[in-house]
Amino acid sequence: MSAGNSMIIVDSAQPGQSWLRAWDELVEATPGCDVSQLSAWGRVRAEAGYAPHYVLVTRGGEVLGGAQVLVRQVRPLGTLGYVPYGPVIATGVPDRACVRDALAGALDDLARHRLRMLFVQPPEGVDDLSGEMIARGFRGSDACVAPPGSLRIDLNRPEDALWSELGNKRLRREVRRRSWENKGVRVGRGDERDFSVMAELLARTGAHHRFQPYSEEYVEALLHGLGRHAVLWIARYRGTPVVAHLYTLCGATMRARLTGFDRAVPSPNGLPGILHWEAMMWARDQGFRWFDHGGLPESALRTLLDDVDDWSSLSSYVRYKCDFGGSPYRCSPAVESIRPAALRGAYDLAMRTGTGTRLIRAAQGLLRQGRVG
Repeated sequence: MSAGNSMIIVDSAQPGQSWLRAWDELVEATPGCDVSQLSAWGRVRAEAGYAPHYVLVTRGGEVLGGAQVLVRQVRPLGTLGYVPYGPVIATGVPDRACVRDALAGALDDLARHRLRMLFVQPPEGVDDLSGEMIARGFRGSDACVAPPGSLRIDLNRPEDALWSELGNKRLRREVRRRSWENKGVRVGRGDERDFSVMAELLARTGAHHRFQPYSEEYVEALLHGLGRHAVLWIARYRGTPVVAHLYTLCGATMRARLTGFDRAVPSPNGLPGILHWEAMMWARDQGFRWFDHGGLPESALRTLLDDVDDWSSLSSYVRYKCDFGGSPYRCSPAVESIRPAALRGAYDLAMRTGTGTRLIRAAQGLLRQGRVG
């Protein structure tokens, strides 16, 4: 711990349960925060080879701001860390600029003395924090340790208003008539018995899109570890699981996290959208204010935020998200620290070559992937 301006910096991998409870309360109370800053997420990631580290700005026993840094050894690069959707500063905190400066300074100290690379994707609304970190030696980053923005829907409206924004005519018709109920489709929340179902459907999606899916052990660890902060929804056709969506819950927001879909099962069209809609209505009934689609790439954000009429450049998956309506938003600028200068130069050089880019992206993917054991 270190002190300054009556504030105390808690800089520790094990700050103690009282500080962790206070930190979790801050994350849940701050609009736009994500489960990836909760200590429960840190414990889940610890099972996959990460070490959560906490940098907290406190005063009088209260946490005013902070960050959960997920740290991992990545050979041959050394010790890397990343901060998804953090740091976080309490809403309406007095002397916010002092909290911001203390937090930026503490993260800079961590990056200079204990990490070779630190990648930070702040949440929305903390542009000044990104600027302060750049002033201390960080630089802009395109490492994409978390999506740079997303699309969210305001659920604090009548169901008819939400229905009217659906851009897919077939989905609008299905939702209005609930015709899937007469076609052998059953939609509902999953439970512990369905964890393996989620993992299997993720594996089918991974095979279809040619990416390495999360393991069944990691999916189970994620769902068990997050507890009330995660909910699983499954669509079955004639008893066979076809689609599964995993959502995370933090504060007033329900966020889409993972999707598994078995395209080999003959089933009615539109099941992923139907499942999304039902989960959205559940979130609305539970009192959640926002439904977040879980991220958009920078290219899509540029198109949507610039209000471009031509959506031909958008992928089918992005257009699928847009079919639910909502408003796009961009997070505050991502930043990174890569030290020493020789490593930063090698990193930059590698990013300018095809082989180097693939190696760096593989290392960045290792930061985000989930493997137990």
